[in-house]
Amino acid sequence: MKIKKTFILFLIVSLSSFAQEDEKIWQAEIDAFDLLDNNEPMQKGILFTGSSSIRLWKNPEKDFNNPKILNRGFGGSQIIDLIENFDQIILKYNPQKVVIYSGDNDVQTGKSAEIVFGDFCALYGMIKAKLPNAKVYFIAIKPSLNRWSKVLEMKKANTMINEYLNSKQNAIFVDVFSPMIGENGMPSEKWFIEDGLHMTADGYKLWTEILAPYLLE
Repeated sequence: MKIKKTFILFLIVSLSSFAQEDEKIWQAEIDAFDLLDNNEPMQKGILFTGSSSIRLWKNPEKDFNNPKILNRGFGGSQIIDLIENFDQIILKYNPQKVVIYSGDNDVQTGKSAEIVFGDFCALYGMIKAKLPNAKVYFIAIKPSLNRWSKVLEMKKANTMINEYLNSKQNAIFVDVFSPMIGENGMPSEKWFIEDGLHMTADGYKLWTEILAPYLLE
């Protein structure tokens, strides 16, 4: 019994340490955002946030010819990370439009489509509660070569989020999934760099073409 209690205590301490380490990782990125803001965060613009597909988008403000676009993506993040850091990542910018790409890492780490959907609904609810006039754009979870084994769960999550947003005002599901699929039923290699996950300039050009009509509304 004593050994069992010791093991449980060790497990609790270990999980706590991992949680604290994760918090430190995100805090470092958030602190970097604060430095970029220089104590004067952009207000009432278009906020891009989410995981590495957003973080690695080098110049969305140039791609859309809009200086009021702000990129606040942080690589490796999941929807829950946007929820837990909501005030610093989203709320303080008071955006008119919020463009979100997330859910990719969630599914990869084993979360079901239902959990991804539930997390997104919670995030959407927070945005609407604190920023009721903001328009929300969810970029579909992309079909990457590297994570093709998870594609069915990703498609399921996309479908659930799409149906949900179709019932809301000032909310759009942006389908980048379908245009990234080639004639062979697989995503084209031209969209991805060597890792089969992160996107090339062609990939971002495609996303820009798809998103542009929405951001001009």
